[in-house]
Amino acid sequence: MESGDRFELNISADFLRSGKLPLEPALSSFLSAGDVVTLEAGAGPVALQYDPVAAALLGAELRRLADYPGELFLECLSTQPWQFRLVLTPLPVTSITTQGLTTEEGVPIAFDSGDSQLLGKGRLGIAGLRDFRLSLWAADLGRVAGFNQLLCLPLLHGVELLDHQLRTARTVLRRLRGRALLCDEVGLGKTIEAGIILSELVVRGLARRVLILTPPSLLEQWKGEMRQKFGLDFITHDDPVFREEGASAWGQHDHIVASYHTAKRDPHRAAILSHEWDVVIIDEVHHFRNRQTLLWRFAAELRKKYILLLTATPVQNDLEELFNLVTLLQPGLLSTARAFQRKFVDRRDKLAPRNVEELHQLLAEVMVRNRRSTVGVSLTHRMAYTETVHLSEPEMQLYERVSHFIRAQLLRGTGRGSMSRTALLTVQREIGSSSLAAAPTLERLALDTGLAAPEQQALRDLAAAARSTAQNAKAERLLALLQTFPDKMVIFTQFRETQAMLHRRLMEAGEAVVLFHGGLPRLQKEEAIRAFQGPARILLSTDAGSEGRNLQFCHALCNFDLPWNPMKIEQRVGRLSRIGQSHDVYVFNLVAANTLEAAILHLLEAKIAMFELVIGEIDMILGNLDEEQEFEELVTDLWVQSEDTSDFRTALDRLGDRLVVARETYLRQRAYEDRIFAGRFAPEG
Repeated sequence: MESGDRFELNISADFLRSGKLPLEPALSSFLSAGDVVTLEAGAGPVALQYDPVAAALLGAELRRLADYPGELFLECLSTQPWQFRLVLTPLPVTSITTQGLTTEEGVPIAFDSGDSQLLGKGRLGIAGLRDFRLSLWAADLGRVAGFNQLLCLPLLHGVELLDHQLRTARTVLRRLRGRALLCDEVGLGKTIEAGIILSELVVRGLARRVLILTPPSLLEQWKGEMRQKFGLDFITHDDPVFREEGASAWGQHDHIVASYHTAKRDPHRAAILSHEWDVVIIDEVHHFRNRQTLLWRFAAELRKKYILLLTATPVQNDLEELFNLVTLLQPGLLSTARAFQRKFVDRRDKLAPRNVEELHQLLAEVMVRNRRSTVGVSLTHRMAYTETVHLSEPEMQLYERVSHFIRAQLLRGTGRGSMSRTALLTVQREIGSSSLAAAPTLERLALDTGLAAPEQQALRDLAAAARSTAQNAKAERLLALLQTFPDKMVIFTQFRETQAMLHRRLMEAGEAVVLFHGGLPRLQKEEAIRAFQGPARILLSTDAGSEGRNLQFCHALCNFDLPWNPMKIEQRVGRLSRIGQSHDVYVFNLVAANTLEAAILHLLEAKIAMFELVIGEIDMILGNLDEEQEFEELVTDLWVQSEDTSDFRTALDRLGDRLVVARETYLRQRAYEDRIFAGRFAPEG
């Protein structure tokens, strides 16, 4: 720096009005506490003092500079010692004239008479940093007219975009103004459509605070999809960090995925409703069809700018359900409930519409519906084979001993000296996979000093038996299966200990195997998938491989153990059996005879033919059970409360009958909606 150097300052008027003029670090480094800088303006020089804590010049005279029409400089007067002064340079006020100015096409251009004053207004006649950034952002957005061009697409990762999904996103953003009922048939990618719409709003700066409401079973799936495909990080309501923050967490995090059964209850409900949301997405919104429920009232009270409702079946029992969903999007579009019933519903049949053409015109204001038959999407066939394995005598004895202990503990319930339900059910799932998977958990439970001595000893005995049981009949059957099926295969297990055991057995058998699990760093996960695409024949994966990974280059999978939640089974199958798969998909299920897993699989196969369903239909069917309990909890309760095996089978048969009714209800819904919507509401081209 030399004497005579000047540095232009662009300081917010708000700072100046508070009597403060912050300096950049490069300038403030030349000043020390108490140094005086002279302000030369108006009637005479004014002394300003430097405050090193605020890194700013302080003085009441700064307030009158807030609206001064000129430029402000810091000028160096001397370098030995350092001396500075503030200099104000007035800006000439020039009038704007456009007389005779035209565009290239000869269109005359004229400014409003007040533009000259507007441009000259404000401190120093220039924009503050905030206004400059707003102007720059507006200029960037102005280069793209409307939503015909989607700015977010280059930012997506691993998304196989289909034409109907892009057309849906443009239609929702361009014509429906970000408030839409997405009613695609199952399997066409409503989640992808919602993700594109959300990403576009975020990229354009139109959305910051986002709330996604889902069934409990889909929390992690939504979180994973948003992160992996759209680069949007969400936190779930049951995340330990979120829970520690309490009710205030709803205001502290911008991107939240929550179970709507949790969100509808206080204190969460009150906290959510106290905030404004830029975007609300509700998945499986058919659970909100009844206007009298707490769920519907909660959704109606949400303060939101944009809202997306996702469901493949908006109507079940009554056309009024459609009215209720549309009212969440645009209150008043379909008038009042009474007027809607009078005008559009046949009194003799509440599922029969009247004035169909007018109803369709109104629904077109909020609804988009794609159908597989019209978008040209077809899925290959799926062949499922159940391999029933008879466990060795030591394996079966261990399974029965562990199951008996767990059922007894679950019947005892929670309280002092009892084990948690979650830990007990984890052991039950592990023993259905392999004894090595159950052993570590049994050992950890035995260390609980709060348990009675007999229970601790029982757990130690079970753990020792699990460690010493070397046989695994399912592993032997898997090796035999691989000899008869020569192609690539994904083998799924829920547990790392089982994965390690299978890896050892497969390597000993000479198979080319790669491991995939949630503990791998991102780059190693990518390397594992590349190796599986290349020379490796087998991908041995935990359920981390069923989240967000597209494995269409493979067309066979084996469920070495089965999750009790059918949605998780479906997620596994969905990695292979999806749009883009060119081969029929083979699904092999290994289940041990006379186990809880075998009973669950039989229920799903015999009653609803699970593996013949399109991905997504199982959730529609389970939703028709009208249970707040998840399916796995429902089955667990039946198992625990049954007196013996025969009683459990009877209870499962009753649940199976309900599943049959639920499937038939879903099929009727699908056929009915095909009639009422008549192929309408496809997105614009």
